[in-house]
Amino acid sequence: MTSKSAIERLRKRAEFLFVRQGARAGRGCVLIEARLRLENGPIRVGFTASKKVGNAVARNRAKRRLREAARQLLPQHGLPGVDYVLVARQSTPDAPWDALLDDVGNALIRLRADLETGHRRTPQNRASKPPKTPTESD
Repeated sequence: MTSKSAIERLRKRAEFLFVRQGARAGRGCVLIEARLRLENGPIRVGFTASKKVGNAVARNRAKRRLREAARQLLPQHGLPGVDYVLVARQSTPDAPWDALLDDVGNALIRLRADLETGHRRTPQNRASKPPKTPTESD
């Protein structure tokens, strides 16, 4: 098991945007994005909750719950040299704790498999599309 100092926090917007371009795994209560860094090092993790999750109280509760789930599960299922971002969903603040842990654990296992094999999952709507060319009606 890795020590507490082996997990660092993502704090800058650029770090979150970097991870957003990587692999992702969504489950009922959480979406987790992960991206391998060029340099090896500790696991780094960030947390985010949009206004879709609810008011400030709900967003803070969701992030607190995700922080605790990450603290428990990342040492087991995370890979060194990988940045993770846990994104709260509307169900995150009120989901049963066991269900939240299952969702986070399953997503981390899926991402670990994808990162170890070099496979990248992208949803259909996130696939790269050619830029739209303007038409006369635009």
